[in-house]
Amino acid sequence: MKASIRNYENLLKVFAELRKFGIITTIDIVSWADGILASESISEYEFIEISTTKNTQNLLTILDKNSQYADLEIVCRAMLGILYNSLTTASLEFKKAFKVIKEISYEEKLTNDEQFLLYGFSEFSMYDLKGAYEDLRLFKEDLMEFLKIYKDFTLTNHKEWSSINKVLATVVTEKLEKINKNYPY
Repeated sequence: MKASIRNYENLLKVFAELRKFGIITTIDIVSWADGILASESISEYEFIEISTTKNTQNLLTILDKNSQYADLEIVCRAMLGILYNSLTTASLEFKKAFKVIKEISYEEKLTNDEQFLLYGFSEFSMYDLKGAYEDLRLFKEDLMEFLKIYKDFTLTNHKEWSSINKVLATVVTEKLEKINKNYPY
Protein backbone atom coordinates (compact mmCIF):
# COMPACT_ATOMS: atom_id res chain seq x y z
CA MET A 1 0.00 0.00 0.00
CA LYS A 2 1.23 3.47 -0.88
CA ALA A 3 1.28 6.08 1.89
CA SER A 4 -0.18 9.42 0.85
CA ILE A 5 1.36 12.62 2.18
CA ARG A 6 -2.18 14.10 2.22
CA ASN A 7 -3.10 11.70 5.03
CA TYR A 8 -0.51 13.40 7.23
CA GLU A 9 -1.28 17.11 6.72
CA ASN A 10 -2.13 17.79 10.37
CA LEU A 11 0.94 15.93 11.60
CA LEU A 12 3.19 17.71 9.09
CA LYS A 13 1.88 21.09 10.27
CA VAL A 14 2.52 20.11 13.90
CA PHE A 15 6.01 18.97 12.94
CA ALA A 16 6.67 22.29 11.18
CA GLU A 17 5.45 24.42 14.07
CA LEU A 18 7.18 22.42 16.80
CA ARG A 19 10.41 22.40 14.78
CA LYS A 20 10.27 26.19 14.37
CA PHE A 21 10.17 26.51 18.15
CA GLY A 22 12.82 23.88 18.77
CA ILE A 23 10.44 21.52 20.54
CA ILE A 24 11.35 18.65 18.22
CA THR A 25 14.41 18.15 16.06
CA THR A 26 14.95 17.66 12.37
CA ILE A 27 16.21 14.18 13.24
CA ASP A 28 12.82 13.36 14.87
CA ILE A 29 10.98 14.31 11.69
CA VAL A 30 13.44 12.57 9.37
CA SER A 31 13.18 9.41 11.51
CA TRP A 32 9.39 9.51 11.16
CA ALA A 33 9.70 9.75 7.36
CA ASP A 34 12.25 6.92 7.38
CA GLY A 35 9.70 4.80 9.24
CA ILE A 36 7.07 5.49 6.59
CA LEU A 37 9.52 4.64 3.81
CA ALA A 38 10.55 1.41 5.55
CA SER A 39 6.96 0.28 6.01
CA GLU A 40 5.80 0.93 2.44
CA SER A 41 6.90 -0.80 -0.75
CA ILE A 42 5.98 2.30 -2.78
CA SER A 43 6.14 5.81 -1.32
CA GLU A 44 5.36 9.29 -2.52
CA TYR A 45 8.34 11.45 -3.35
CA GLU A 46 7.57 13.88 -0.48
CA PHE A 47 8.48 11.22 2.08
CA ILE A 48 11.83 10.78 0.35
CA GLU A 49 12.34 14.55 0.37
CA ILE A 50 11.68 14.70 4.10
CA SER A 51 13.84 11.68 4.78
CA THR A 52 16.85 12.98 2.89
CA THR A 53 16.83 16.63 3.93
CA LYS A 54 19.55 17.76 6.27
CA ASN A 55 18.79 21.47 6.22
CA THR A 56 16.11 22.66 8.65
CA GLN A 57 14.94 25.48 6.38
CA ASN A 58 14.44 23.08 3.48
CA LEU A 59 12.59 20.70 5.78
CA LEU A 60 10.26 23.46 6.96
CA THR A 61 9.56 24.44 3.35
CA ILE A 62 8.64 20.83 2.50
CA LEU A 63 6.45 20.49 5.60
CA ASP A 64 4.66 23.79 5.00
CA LYS A 65 4.08 22.98 1.32
CA ASN A 66 2.47 19.66 2.23
CA SER A 67 0.33 20.91 5.11
CA GLN A 68 -1.40 23.89 3.51
CA TYR A 69 -4.86 22.44 4.13
CA ALA A 70 -4.32 21.16 7.66
CA ASP A 71 -7.16 21.60 10.14
CA LEU A 72 -5.75 24.34 12.36
CA GLU A 73 -8.11 23.59 15.25
CA ILE A 74 -6.78 20.04 15.41
CA VAL A 75 -3.20 21.20 14.87
CA CYS A 76 -3.34 23.73 17.73
CA ARG A 77 -5.02 21.33 20.12
CA ALA A 78 -2.53 18.60 19.21
CA MET A 79 0.34 20.98 19.89
CA LEU A 80 -1.14 21.81 23.31
CA GLY A 81 -1.39 18.10 24.09
CA ILE A 82 2.18 17.51 23.02
CA LEU A 83 3.31 20.46 25.16
CA TYR A 84 1.43 19.02 28.15
CA ASN A 85 2.97 15.59 27.73
CA SER A 86 6.45 17.07 27.25
CA LEU A 87 6.10 19.25 30.34
CA THR A 88 4.90 16.34 32.49
CA THR A 89 7.98 14.33 31.55
CA ALA A 90 10.22 17.37 32.14
CA SER A 91 11.59 17.08 28.61
CA LEU A 92 10.54 20.67 27.90
CA GLU A 93 11.16 23.96 29.70
CA PHE A 94 8.20 26.20 30.52
CA LYS A 95 9.79 29.19 28.76
CA LYS A 96 9.91 27.29 25.48
CA ALA A 97 6.34 26.12 25.93
CA PHE A 98 5.17 29.70 26.47
CA LYS A 99 6.52 30.79 23.10
CA VAL A 100 4.36 28.17 21.44
CA ILE A 101 1.36 28.98 23.65
CA LYS A 102 1.54 32.65 22.74
CA GLU A 103 1.60 31.81 19.03
CA ILE A 104 -1.36 29.43 19.37
CA SER A 105 -3.36 32.04 21.31
CA TYR A 106 -3.90 33.98 18.08
CA GLU A 107 -5.47 31.07 16.19
CA GLU A 108 -9.05 31.98 15.31
CA LYS A 109 -10.11 28.36 14.80
CA LEU A 110 -9.98 27.87 18.58
CA THR A 111 -12.84 28.94 20.82
CA ASN A 112 -12.81 32.43 22.33
CA ASP A 113 -12.24 30.92 25.78
CA GLU A 114 -9.27 28.91 24.54
CA GLN A 115 -7.76 32.00 22.93
CA PHE A 116 -8.37 34.12 26.05
CA LEU A 117 -6.81 31.62 28.44
CA LEU A 118 -3.85 30.89 26.16
CA TYR A 119 -3.12 34.57 25.73
CA GLY A 120 -3.44 35.20 29.47
CA PHE A 121 -1.07 32.38 30.31
CA SER A 122 1.41 33.51 27.67
CA GLU A 123 1.55 37.01 29.15
CA PHE A 124 3.19 35.56 32.26
CA SER A 125 6.10 34.14 30.31
CA MET A 126 8.17 37.15 31.37
CA TYR A 127 8.62 35.59 34.81
CA ASP A 128 11.64 33.57 35.79
CA LEU A 129 9.79 30.28 35.53
CA LYS A 130 12.57 28.37 37.24
CA GLY A 131 11.99 30.31 40.44
CA ALA A 132 10.70 28.67 43.59
CA TYR A 133 8.20 31.38 44.47
CA GLU A 134 4.81 30.13 45.57
CA ASP A 135 2.92 32.22 43.00
CA LEU A 136 5.03 30.74 40.19
CA ARG A 137 4.39 27.24 41.46
CA LEU A 138 0.64 27.92 41.51
CA PHE A 139 0.81 29.49 38.06
CA LYS A 140 2.52 26.41 36.65
CA GLU A 141 -0.11 24.19 38.27
CA ASP A 142 -2.90 26.27 36.74
CA LEU A 143 -1.29 26.12 33.32
CA MET A 144 -0.84 22.36 33.57
CA GLU A 145 -4.49 21.98 34.60
CA PHE A 146 -5.46 23.90 31.45
CA LEU A 147 -3.13 21.92 29.17
CA LYS A 148 -4.38 18.65 30.67
CA ILE A 149 -7.57 19.15 28.66
CA TYR A 150 -5.50 18.28 25.57
CA LYS A 151 -3.45 15.41 27.05
CA ASP A 152 -4.90 12.78 24.70
CA PHE A 153 -3.12 14.34 21.71
CA THR A 154 0.36 12.85 21.23
CA LEU A 155 2.72 12.51 18.29
CA THR A 156 2.24 8.76 18.30
CA ASN A 157 -1.55 8.81 17.95
CA HIS A 158 -1.83 11.33 15.10
CA LYS A 159 -4.19 9.03 13.18
CA GLU A 160 -6.70 9.47 16.02
CA TRP A 161 -6.48 13.27 16.29
CA SER A 162 -9.68 13.89 14.36
CA SER A 163 -11.65 11.56 16.64
CA ILE A 164 -10.04 13.00 19.77
CA ASN A 165 -10.91 16.50 18.59
CA LYS A 166 -14.56 15.55 17.93
CA VAL A 167 -14.89 14.20 21.48
CA LEU A 168 -13.08 17.23 22.91
CA ALA A 169 -15.31 19.65 20.98
CA THR A 170 -18.33 18.33 22.88
CA VAL A 171 -16.81 18.98 26.31
CA VAL A 172 -14.26 21.77 25.82
CA THR A 173 -16.65 24.57 26.85
CA GLU A 174 -17.52 22.81 30.10
CA LYS A 175 -13.86 22.08 30.89
CA LEU A 176 -12.82 25.64 30.10
CA GLU A 177 -15.58 27.05 32.33
CA LYS A 178 -14.01 25.24 35.28
CA ILE A 179 -10.61 26.73 34.42
CA ASN A 180 -12.13 30.21 33.93
CA LYS A 181 -13.74 30.12 37.40
CA ASN A 182 -10.34 29.67 39.01
CA TYR A 183 -8.45 31.90 36.58
CA PRO A 184 -6.67 34.56 38.66
CA TYR A 185 -4.55 36.11 35.92
